[in-house]
Amino acid sequence: MKNLKLSLIAVIMLTAPYLTQAQEEKSVQAFWIHEDRVKPSMTDEYEQVAKDLVAACKEHNVQETRWITLKQDDNSYLYITPIKNHAELDKNAFVTLNEKMGDDKVAGLFARFNPMYDQHGDYIVYLHKDLSYMPGGVSQTIEGQNYRTLYYNYVTPEHDMAFLKGIKNIKKAFEKHNSKMHFRVYKSGFGVMGTYYMIAVAGTNSLESAKAGDANWELMKDDFGPLLKELSKHTWKMEEKTGWMRPELEYMPAQ
Repeated sequence: MKNLKLSLIAVIMLTAPYLTQAQEEKSVQAFWIHEDRVKPSMTDEYEQVAKDLVAACKEHNVQETRWITLKQDDNSYLYITPIKNHAELDKNAFVTLNEKMGDDKVAGLFARFNPMYDQHGDYIVYLHKDLSYMPGGVSQTIEGQNYRTLYYNYVTPEHDMAFLKGIKNIKKAFEKHNSKMHFRVYKSGFGVMGTYYMIAVAGTNSLESAKAGDANWELMKDDFGPLLKELSKHTWKMEEKTGWMRPELEYMPAQ
C-alpha cells in the first residue's frame, strides 16, 4: 500500500509513453495493483490493520487515493486503484494522512503489516472495455455479486494477436445469444513478467456461478465450444482463481 520507491518510479517513467497512449483510448483503463500474499495464520490480524487503514483514511478525508479490494482464495489481497498515467505513481497517495496523523504514526500503521506476509508487490493491469461483455455498462463492482472467478490466459508475443482475435469472436458469440453471463477482460502491464489476459466473471457464490456457467454453456455451446478450443491454441498456460470482493476493506473518498 505504500508509495513505490523512487528507484522503481524512475524505471516506470521510461515506459510512460506506452501507458499514456493506451489511456488515450477511451476503452482502456489502467489500474495499479498492490498485492499482499498474506500468511494464512495471520489473516485476522492482517484484516484488522487493513480496516484500521481504511478507518484512518475516512477519518481524515483522504482524497488522493481510492481502492477496491479482492481477496483471492490463495490468501492474496489485491488493492486495485485506477490511474491515468505513470506519473500518478510518483505521488504520495497518503499525503493527507501524513499531514494530519504525522509521519511517525503513519509509518507505524504501515509497519504493522510487515510481519503478516513474506511477499508483496506492485504492478499494472489494463481493463479493456472493448473486449469485455457487460451490455449495461462495464463496471468492476456489481451489487449482490461479490464472488469472482478469474481465468488467467498466458500468451507469447507470437500468439498475442491471434488470442486477441479469439476474445473478440467470443464476445460476438455472447452478444449473438444475448448471454446473461458477463465478463471483463484485463491485460497485464508493467511489473508482470510475460503477458496474460485475465477474464473476470462475477457471481453471488461458487454454487450459483457454476449453475450460471452450465446454463450459459447450454445456451451457446455450439458456438462457444469451438471458440474456446481455438482460443486454447494460442495459450501456453491457463490458471483459474477464485475470490471475493471485500467492500469493508475498500476505500472511496467522501465527495
